[in-house]
Amino acid sequence: MSNGSISVSPEELRAAAGAADAISQDLQGPIATAKRDIEAAGTALKTWHIGPDMERVGHDWGTALDELSKRIGGGDPKSAASRLRRTADGHEYNEDLTAQSFRVR
Repeated sequence: MSNGSISVSPEELRAAAGAADAISQDLQGPIATAKRDIEAAGTALKTWHIGPDMERVGHDWGTALDELSKRIGGGDPKSAASRLRRTADGHEYNEDLTAQSFRVR
């Protein structure tokens, strides 16, 4: 950043998208473990008064964790990684159009 302007290259945007994909992938194991553990707790406490609540919380948290992973990276068009890639593509497209308009024919 210089003179109050911001400059981000498409390569930096794509690198950030790759990092988001990696984070999403890295979350898969811990998310699966957390879901498995809370399901086991719900099953173990099924006969207790708190059992149904534990099962509901496990389901809700499992859904929330899966959604978090999808919002960070992966092929979902709404994911941060996908949006970063589209921004990089759009930036390059605009730069190409601008360059073409200044070419002498």
